[in-house]
This record gives sequence, C-alpha cells and structure tokens, in this order.
Amino acid sequence: MNPEAGIDGGELLRNIRMWALEAGGMLLAGMEDVHEIDAKAGTEFVTEMDRQVEDYLLERIGTAYPEDRIAAEESGWSGKAGKRTWYVDPLDGTTNYAHGYPIFGVSIACAEADAVLAGGVFAPYLDELYLAERGAGARVQRPSHGTSRRLSRPETRTLTESLVATGFPYERDQLVDKNTELAGAFLKQCCHGLRRGGSAAVDLCHVAAGKLDGFWEFKLRPWDTAAGTLIAREAGIRVTDFAGQESPIHTATILAAVHGLHGEMLSILAEHDARGCAPSAASYPGGMP
Repeated sequence: MNPEAGIDGGELLRNIRMWALEAGGMLLAGMEDVHEIDAKAGTEFVTEMDRQVEDYLLERIGTAYPEDRIAAEESGWSGKAGKRTWYVDPLDGTTNYAHGYPIFGVSIACAEADAVLAGGVFAPYLDELYLAERGAGARVQRPSHGTSRRLSRPETRTLTESLVATGFPYERDQLVDKNTELAGAFLKQCCHGLRRGGSAAVDLCHVAAGKLDGFWEFKLRPWDTAAGTLIAREAGIRVTDFAGQESPIHTATILAAVHGLHGEMLSILAEHDARGCAPSAASYPGGMP
C-alpha cells in the first residue's frame, strides 16, 4: 500500500500515521512473548511493551517537535509548556494485550488548548488504522489489506436498533456498581447488545466506523480519548460528557453516539444519576493541565 494512500492531511497527520504503524508493529512482534508485568493502581498494570513503545514515540515526537509538550501514559508530562500538546497512549488495552486478547491499540494525538488538531489510533491485530485531522474528516485504513475508506455516520438510530459498549475502571470502587447498574439499564431497554472491548480508544473508533453505535465510560485519561474523540467527531459522531457538554478532550465521563441515539443514552444516564457519580477531571492523575 502506498504510505500516503487516502491521506490528504498535513505533516502532523502523516507523522502520526507513520509512528502509529511502527509502534503497532512493535506490539505485534512482542505479543506472543511472556511479558514483564508491574502493578499500578487498582487492577491496572504495565508491561515492558508499554514502556518500549512509549520510549519510541517520545523520541520520535521530541525530535520532530522539540517545542511541544507531551503527556504520555507511563511517563507523564515532558517537554516545554508550549502551544501544542501531544497525548500518547502506547498501548491502550494493556490487560487485553497481556492475555493475548486482540483488542488493543496505539493512540497518538496533537492538540492545542481548545481543539485536537490531528489524531490516529492503530489496532494492529485488527489491521485497522483510524486517522483524522480537524475539519478534514476521518478515515480508516487496513494497511495489510491495502484499503482505505472515509468515515461518515450522519444517520440517526434508536437504542433498540443499536449495539453499544462501555468500559470499567481499574479501581474497583463505587463506579463499578454504578456502571453495572447502567449496563443492566441499557440491556433492559432492549438494545441489540452490550460490549466491553477493553480499549476506549478502539471503542471510540468503532463508533466512528459503525461497528458500534454508542459508547460510554467513567474516569478515562486524556491519552485514552484525545485521538478517538477527534476521529469520532470527524465521522459525524456526537461526543460529550454525561451532562451533554462538549470539551476538546473528555476524561471524567464520555458519551459518544450517533446523533439520534445520543439523546436517548443521555436520558438513561441522567435517570440513573450517572452524572452525580462522575469524578472530577482533577481528581486523579491524567486530568487536563
């Protein structure tokens, strides 16, 4: 496949594509290995591949854009506090990856204070590379298959026609109880089904691509959602918090859905007081600076 096939964007997007493909190749090469696992908070852990891929991405971004700041999952904040910030998740879906479960991805985004400028999410095992640039639309490529298509989801959909997804926090606190309650509420509304993929970045892209119709989750971090939010919005998906408010990057809560479904899902979240259970973005590491 021509490396630039289907890419009409500028330098930022071309670099994101190149780095995501290289990082995804590293993950695939190491997937069958026995992994070094270190505990983090709650049930969260980190592998040697998280660190290796993050080091690679930090070196590439830092060399290409030395004036920019970087927020990465494992190493936190680095670089200068300039106009732009890069949000890097080297392995979104570490638990899946460590168990050999194929839903995981690399997420890279570049943002200014009021907007994400460009982003990419690569799910290498699925051979799905999602790319978007602000105001220029979103696209999915299958690098190994040599295909590329534009994403567009203007249609409405009701909950009874929909497949939806969620995720659960690593810290098994009261939010697990609340999200279990919400999962039951959506199932009782007779949606087609409920999935828990284990990678918020991939889930957001799957809403953009039409594989899912809606997705909600508590307590994410900016590197989880920055690229996926841009990709979803550029594909015509509405992305807000549980109060229906739009921000450049959502962390405390996120709801992404096709427009007709978004309001229906928002009503169910409100009915079960999900907004009242949401942590503030500043209540855990990884909030916006």
